[in-house]
Amino acid sequence: MLIPDPPVPARIEHISPTLYETLLGCPARAAWLAHGRRDALMPHPLALLGICFHSVMEAVQKGRVLGSDEASRVAARDLFDESAAKIHADAHPLLKTKFPSPEKMPFYNLFRERAAALAAEYCGRLDREEASSSAARSITAEARFSSADGLIVGRPDLIDLQQSEVIDYKTGLSAEDGWEVSEREARQLSLYVYLANESGLNLSRGTIVRGNGETATIEIAPDVAAAEGQRARAALTAYNTAVEDRSFFDLATPAPETCRMCPCIPVCEPFWQASDPTWQGVSGIQIEGTIVGLESTTVQGTPLVSLNVDASRGTLGAARISIEQIPIAWMTADGDRAPTAGDVIRVVDARLVNSEDPVVVRADRIMTSVWRLAPDNELLS
Repeated sequence: MLIPDPPVPARIEHISPTLYETLLGCPARAAWLAHGRRDALMPHPLALLGICFHSVMEAVQKGRVLGSDEASRVAARDLFDESAAKIHADAHPLLKTKFPSPEKMPFYNLFRERAAALAAEYCGRLDREEASSSAARSITAEARFSSADGLIVGRPDLIDLQQSEVIDYKTGLSAEDGWEVSEREARQLSLYVYLANESGLNLSRGTIVRGNGETATIEIAPDVAAAEGQRARAALTAYNTAVEDRSFFDLATPAPETCRMCPCIPVCEPFWQASDPTWQGVSGIQIEGTIVGLESTTVQGTPLVSLNVDASRGTLGAARISIEQIPIAWMTADGDRAPTAGDVIRVVDARLVNSEDPVVVRADRIMTSVWRLAPDNELLS
């Protein structure tokens, strides 16, 4: 696959909690989120399933999921499938090559059932409120909030006014910091509290609900939430000031943690300039080098190729590396030709098998992608 061009950075009109967190790490990655082509790079499948999950919660709020426990679960599953089908159809060709249907994506059923369970829980809360003749709804899901100046926006998963609480569901399988609320999660919850308070609500705490139902809660005073709102504004202002006459590469701030699971790695020249073997444990196995040999084979009807690469940059450093049995369809998913000797490639998110000489890596079905850098004369032809 040919490496696509990075986006041209442009102003961002308003900032969300997700974009705020990204800006704190790398403005270039924020530019990609705001202005990059969604079909240019393959996203992590779990990120797509997270979008499907939140689409179900939004549908619940809009009244498209109703009824008994089982009826609401069935409706939620149908909506999840509908969202997944649309996202899959618009996804990068590599994702569709690896996973020919949405149901083939890893953890599909787990995310789907989690969405169904939470939809049923939400509908049950509404039923209990109506049964108790509550004067006003105390639960709000996926409502869009905006600061008074319109610069900060967000959609908290759930707001419980009786508990003065914002709830954010994390579909991941593990916590970032044990079962406590991590620093980044605390910033997100604080922004949600700030936005809700700006809209006239009175919230003072935030809760993270993990994918397995575990929860973690923090108290959030109004002044703490307001201060986070001011920091988010400052981050947005700093970005919009810096973006003038700057390229995507100018905005990049590569570092091991910042680049962990970043979708921009294939296109980010500053990453390849900065990364080294000390980044492996955090940023994963990333390789740039020249193909010096190929060996083709077929296993169970699937054409495969093993590549011998003289690596020059990346988290394995300079080394002769054998990259074993990559499906050729993965490398031609975008219509590009198969790689040949002499091509410079970037192998993203591989799996290390042997770190001693000879270094051996293998492709990971979920995340690995192989990108070709086109020579200047090929780009001009």
